[in-house]
Amino acid sequence: MQLRARAAVVALIATALVGGLLTGCGGGSDSERLSRRELVTRAEAVCAAGKKESDRLRAEVVPGRRGEAAAAEIDATLEALNLQIDAFADLRGPASTDAQLERLVAHLRDAAHGLETLRDAAADDDLTVDEAVKASPDVVQQVNRASAQAADLLAGLGFLTCIGGLDG
Repeated sequence: MQLRARAAVVALIATALVGGLLTGCGGGSDSERLSRRELVTRAEAVCAAGKKESDRLRAEVVPGRRGEAAAAEIDATLEALNLQIDAFADLRGPASTDAQLERLVAHLRDAAHGLETLRDAAADDDLTVDEAVKASPDVVQQVNRASAQAADLLAGLGFLTCIGGLDG
């Protein structure tokens, strides 16, 4: 269970980072919308860059860090995830993608909330990331569910490079 839970957090790190640089892609009016092809092309390029960042972040993880040090690792993931959430919230493709993008953002927010809970557990109880994950099976389930739902939406949107990033 501990390895599986740790894998869920690592997968979420990848999820958080796949679209982390997707800023300036959208806007407000319909005239600023991207075509479906442009939407997919831009998202895939950003997700490829995000995977590279995810790999870097995972390389910096030091198993066994406790308390605030473990929380700092989760904070880095949260920062990247919040960038992704903002970027996907701003992304404007064809109107037919609006509902999927809104649901994607909602699931990413659910994942972020789960990470915040794990971060607090690590910091407050002087736990390692693994211990926080093991002590919080309901939170891990929430994160896994949100990640799976996000992956389904990414596939539906055609952001296939992003899904590869989810596999960690």
